[in-house]
Amino acid sequence: MSSTSWQHYKRESDKTLWVHICEDRSPKYQISMAINKWWHTRYPTYKMRICSKETFEEVKREDINKSTTE
Repeated sequence: MSSTSWQHYKRESDKTLWVHICEDRSPKYQISMAINKWWHTRYPTYKMRICSKETFEEVKREDINKSTTE
């Protein structure tokens, strides 16, 4: 399973980890199991949200815009 199977974005303000599962030939359950293990190991205090590519990009864009206006 390649590291490009999914992308993540960590939002510090509300301790949310946004995850987008990319198109991949690996079974989705294998990717989701890997994400779940990684999340519990690296970011146990964060909430995780699986989202679409559009939502993922929107969340990142909102944070970038918010940081440039502050």
